[in-house]
Amino acid sequence: MRGELAIFFSAILMSSVSIFVRNTGEDALAVTFLRLFFATLFLFIFAFLRKEKFAFSKILFMLALLNLITIFSYISAIQQIEVGISALLLYMAPIYVTIIAYISGEKIERTTMIALPLGFIGLYLMLSPYVEPNLGIIFGVVSGITYSLVFTLSKKAREFHSAFQISFFNVFLGSSILLPYFLLKSVEFSLFWAVGLGLIPTAIPFMLFAYGMKHVKLQKAPLIALVEPMFAVIVGYIYFGEVLNEKQILGGTLILLSTAMSLHKD
Repeated sequence: MRGELAIFFSAILMSSVSIFVRNTGEDALAVTFLRLFFATLFLFIFAFLRKEKFAFSKILFMLALLNLITIFSYISAIQQIEVGISALLLYMAPIYVTIIAYISGEKIERTTMIALPLGFIGLYLMLSPYVEPNLGIIFGVVSGITYSLVFTLSKKAREFHSAFQISFFNVFLGSSILLPYFLLKSVEFSLFWAVGLGLIPTAIPFMLFAYGMKHVKLQKAPLIALVEPMFAVIVGYIYFGEVLNEKQILGGTLILLSTAMSLHKD
């Protein structure tokens, strides 16, 4: 039960990311760097206290690069469209994973055959108010696609590395890649919100998730984490006054349902 609660609270903390993103600064690349940089500091302290071992590999670099693109795209989406829409576009990832699995020759289960059309119908309904795609929607779709690649590659990385090692190198390598940009470009930002961004919706939930993964079945963790987009919609409504219409709520519900079905094993 402790593992389930750790993942549940991890998802709730992650759902607050929009509050910190929108208060930290306007430059999406700089905000991405700040999130990864401060998360690296906090995770390094945690690793030092826990005497965690570090082991690097090429797969971790590839994973960190994909994670960097995902975070940058997600932050860009949050800055331009509704928080709930951004989160639900991100959580299309498991549906894309199913398509990747099918292309790779894996067997598609019965529930998945139903989940795929449900997910895309939900996506259509959710985006129906937009007459034409804007940058926010494009970034949101990209975040979901690259997040699906993170899902896929993480499965391989878990054969050689712990969940904590993967989390640490994701933020460490990502911040290292963006460091030259941040140093060369003078960016105004709020230090208070930047530190909070690295800690509350990043470092703490990463540690909680890594702990939870040790105590729950692998396929169960993503299902529990589905509370994140649900709470992101609530955050958007309470904090930013963003209201989704009936079609968007139905679309979001279908996406969450299809995601749960695609993660479920027959």
